[in-house]
Amino acid sequence: MKIRQSRRLRVVWFLLVLVVVTLVYVVVGLCAASRSFGEREEVPYFLKSKSMERGKVVLLGDSLTQLGFGDGGFASELSHYYQRRLDVLNRGYAGYNSRWLLDLMREGYDNREVRLAVIFLGANDAALPGERQHVPVDEYKKNLRHIVKIVDKSKIILICPPPIDHSQRLAYQRERYGDKATGILERTLENTGTYAEACAALADELNIPCVNIYDSMQATSNWPTFLSDGLHLSKEGNQFLAKELIKAIETHLPELAVAPCPKTQNFGSSGSTSRLLPDAPWHDTIHI
Repeated sequence: MKIRQSRRLRVVWFLLVLVVVTLVYVVVGLCAASRSFGEREEVPYFLKSKSMERGKVVLLGDSLTQLGFGDGGFASELSHYYQRRLDVLNRGYAGYNSRWLLDLMREGYDNREVRLAVIFLGANDAALPGERQHVPVDEYKKNLRHIVKIVDKSKIILICPPPIDHSQRLAYQRERYGDKATGILERTLENTGTYAEACAALADELNIPCVNIYDSMQATSNWPTFLSDGLHLSKEGNQFLAKELIKAIETHLPELAVAPCPKTQNFGSSGSTSRLLPDAPWHDTIHI
């Protein structure tokens, strides 16, 4: 008799646990089903996903990218744009051309959890023949194609190299080398233009969004102010690139776009909207 009662008790407890677990799953399912894009979510805190893992944006390039986390840098602006949603990883290598970056990526590029890859190369490839960084334009385009293949599980944006300001380059040369300055340009606006054209052409061939700052910068009346030394981006140039890059994301990759809170203009609050979910609940949606 006692054995039968014990068995019945175990069965009852099992059924109770089963009912509770089923109810939890039903509540979670209803919460998920009722949540639409951009709505504020309010569910019990213990049911919310609590994770510090995020997808990634990878910036691939040379010194123009490496310096992107400086004051007002385009990488900093992109990180601000994606706060709480995606981590922005800077993989810029000063002095590198497309050949050297491709070799590095073949050795060990981690494509896991990368939602967006931004490829910004060509400024060093476009060094004139005889310079150690020079890469022929046909090889540059071929290298870009290989890099795209390596990251092709991600969304991709190509950025063309910026224009070259000759007077700034010569002034920088005199400032750095003094009497040893040659007065001979190692890069020119015209030659860099052929690399920008090759980058834009590849983007068109592969149906990839392209940010052509070579053209868009020169379309302004004060484009030399976008450069700090005739080659690298100034703070104003970084801000210009950030706006162009975010515009390309919102136009061509709306699934990766973020709209700020209309009241505070904050990209990282419950008032902001995106198809990208935050890594953890917004503080004002938590109730215990």
